[in-house]
Amino acid sequence: MGMMAVERMESKNPYQGLFNELKEEYGLSPIEAKALVKRVELFKEEMSSGVRDHNQIVRQVVVNGEPAGKRIRDCRLIPVTLTMNFNGEEKVEQKNGLSYLKKMKVHQLAWEAYEQGGLLSYEDIESILGISISTIKRYIKQYRIEGVVVPTRGQIEDIGPGITHKEKIIELLVKGYTYSEVMIQTAHTEASVENYEKKFVRIAYFHREGKNKLLIRTLTGYSEYLIDSYIELYTKYSQEYPDSLNKMLERFHKYIDCEQEKNFRN
Repeated sequence: MGMMAVERMESKNPYQGLFNELKEEYGLSPIEAKALVKRVELFKEEMSSGVRDHNQIVRQVVVNGEPAGKRIRDCRLIPVTLTMNFNGEEKVEQKNGLSYLKKMKVHQLAWEAYEQGGLLSYEDIESILGISISTIKRYIKQYRIEGVVVPTRGQIEDIGPGITHKEKIIELLVKGYTYSEVMIQTAHTEASVENYEKKFVRIAYFHREGKNKLLIRTLTGYSEYLIDSYIELYTKYSQEYPDSLNKMLERFHKYIDCEQEKNFRN
């Protein structure tokens, strides 16, 4: 195929057609039309790139930081990947009912979007889960009474800066949520949830025993930053949920025994 034929074939791609339409039908300059076409190409890549499981969807949501009163059509949007179901959901539904499971899904989807830089609106959640906005508001009100934050466009002012995975997971565990419930609400695997709990329990236990940070670092091998952040969480929850926290710390010896058995086998 000759060079001219190649150029003609390249001119037939859909982006070239869009480029021409933007110039001729909308009066854009070649530079403006080219810039817009490039953004459309990038948008397509954003929507199709990345590996996602069969139980996940991609939605365009409002970028975190856009003012609450700003019209949606004027807001910047971002694609986020949302997980529709997790292992263990059937067990949760069987034990607590469908309404309870849907309440957990509201929390999980909102946090998944938030951690990717976006915020779901009540309308987003309504269209994804097929539940009414009044029901969503009721769930979020219940969470607020429980002291659990749900980061939607209507609730973003309740979120402190820089909240992390470990803070959410530890908070839910301290409040008595089961592994299955925490997995669904935080979009984490059982192994991941247990790992967060293990590290928190070890650091909190040694801290409660009066060991200084240097010794805790020697005993655990954890970073100084992680030790400081978990001690801060321990101090907070020892005042708010002392009984529940003590029950968590009772699991300390389980983790120590498991590690000793592992070291023995090695």
